[in-house]
Amino acid sequence: MKLTVVEGMQSEIFVPVTPSPVWSELKKPLNECRVAFITAGGIHQKTQTPYDTSGDYTYRVIPSDIPTSELMVTHGGFDNSDINKDVNAMLPLDRLRELVAEGFIGSLAGEMYGFMGGGGNVDKFRTETGPEIAAKLKAQGVDIVLCTGGCGTCHRSATIVTRCCEAAGMSCCVIAALPPIAKQQGAPRITAPHVPIGSNAGEPNNPGMQTAILKDTLNFIAREADHYGMCKVLPYEYRHNV
Repeated sequence: MKLTVVEGMQSEIFVPVTPSPVWSELKKPLNECRVAFITAGGIHQKTQTPYDTSGDYTYRVIPSDIPTSELMVTHGGFDNSDINKDVNAMLPLDRLRELVAEGFIGSLAGEMYGFMGGGGNVDKFRTETGPEIAAKLKAQGVDIVLCTGGCGTCHRSATIVTRCCEAAGMSCCVIAALPPIAKQQGAPRITAPHVPIGSNAGEPNNPGMQTAILKDTLNFIAREADHYGMCKVLPYEYRHNV
C-alpha cells in the first residue's frame, strides 16, 4: 500500500491536547514533610460566601485547625450527600490531623484551599487561581499537596491547580474518582480508589478507609511514583446507594 501525504488535511475527530509534563521530586521523608490539601469539591466555611454554582473560579481559605463541623459544600455538579454526612469524604482534615499526631507526616499547612471546580473559567484557573494558591502554599513551606475534585469539570480544575503547585516545586497527587480525566488534563500523580464522585477520600464516616487512602497516596508519592503521569489504583471500594 502506498501512503499519500496531503498538505493541510485535518482529522474530523477531535483529539484532546494533553499538557506538557510537570514534575517535582519529593526529597524528604514523609515524617518531615508539611502537607496541604486542596479541593475543587465546593467546600468552604459556613461563614463564607457560597460559590456561584453556575461557574466560579474564586477560592476560599480553610484553616487546617478548623472543626470539620464548621465546613459545608456548595456545588451543583454532583451529589453532595456524602460530603453532608462527613466532609472528610472529600476534605479529610480530621484524618490529616491524626496522621500528624501519629508522626506519619511532619505537619500541616496553616491554610488549605477550597474552590468550586465545576464550570469555572479554565484560563482563570490556569493564570490566576492556580498560581495564587500555589504561591500561598509555597510560602507556608509545603512539600506535598493532595487534591480532590467532584464532577468531571471539577477534576479538570483540580488538575490545573495541582499542576501549578507542582510547577512551584511541591510534589502533588490528585485523589481521583475519575482518573481518566485527571490523566488527560496532565496530573503529575494520581491515586484512584473505587469510589463515587464526592467521596474521593473514602466512604463517609469510615475513618479506617479514609486513613488508608491517605497513607497509600502519601507512600505512593514518597516511594513509588518516580516519573510524571503515574496512576495507582487503590484497593478500596465504596458504592453510594442513592
